Amino acid sequence: MRKLESGSALFYVLIAVALLGTLSYAVTNSGRGNIQQLTQDKARLVAAELIEYSNVLGSAVAQLKLRGVSDTELCFDDPQWAIDYDHAGCTDDLNKVFHVSGAGAIWAEPNSEGMDAAATPDNLWHFYNDNEIEEVGTTCGTANCSDLIMVVDELSQTVCIELNELLGVVNPAAVPPTDTGLGETLYKGAYAHNNVIGDEAGGTEITGKTAGCFQKTGAPAAYVFYKVLVAR
Repeated sequence: MRKLESGSALFYVLIAVALLGTLSYAVTNSGRGNIQQLTQDKARLVAAELIEYSNVLGSAVAQLKLRGVSDTELCFDDPQWAIDYDHAGCTDDLNKVFHVSGAGAIWAEPNSEGMDAAATPDNLWHFYNDNEIEEVGTTCGTANCSDLIMVVDELSQTVCIELNELLGVVNPAAVPPTDTGLGETLYKGAYAHNNVIGDEAGGTEITGKTAGCFQKTGAPAAYVFYKVLVAR
């Protein structure tokens, strides 16, 4: 009788251990799912912030141009930059995007939570003069067709994907489109030409898009969000 009782007790102990293991596995995986969901939700929030700010600056530039400020006069200079955007047009505060006498836009950095932790991002917006976006404005392969764009790069892949989801840009095979290069000549009232974005097989999804996110595959590789401020 004692042997039967001992055997039954051992059986119940084994069942309890098995149930505890199953419960622990379920709780652990449930926690992982919540963490993944929170990460995706945060990435979407950061993406929405980036889009909103780019739209604000897009409106600021449009406002100045409606007042008669030409491309060569547009000024992105501001004391808070670690980058020099100063040029002849900046002598008049009326031409300045970040000045109360100009467009009155608020200078801000991108949300650092959206950056690639493996990179060393400068966590700044950039304004470039040497890229054409394929089928935005005129594409001719010269400085005459380069667009004025604002860019933040070294983003996390998750944020890049969410940016495209919000902008209606297709992420092929669930990853961002690709392009080999990105021109990085700072805009100082003149245009140059170094690159066309959206003209490669991996980047057809951003062809004709005034805003989008892609992976720059040329060294150093990075996820790049761009917004066209002046299409030419």
